[in-house]
Amino acid sequence: MIGLDASGPRNAWLLLLLISALSLVAAEFVAERHVAIAAIMIIAAAKTLIILVRFMEVDRAPSAIRRYLYGWSLGVAGAVVALWAAAP
Repeated sequence: MIGLDASGPRNAWLLLLLISALSLVAAEFVAERHVAIAAIMIIAAAKTLIILVRFMEVDRAPSAIRRYLYGWSLGVAGAVVALWAAAP
């Protein structure tokens, strides 16, 4: 969890900015394209999960909804990577 105090949203935004910078580094400086794309998708899934937990307060939702949203986030990222890898 990214903190529940008043500085929590600021900390979450700073974490999202840091993760976005990692995504930029992966896109620009990783020589292997398939590794870079996989890293970018994993980073995007992590950003989605942070937004779900911190700003959408999914951690307070019923467990079925939490599992669905977490699974959907990871499933979409995995599907994009799999479809990209399968493309000619």
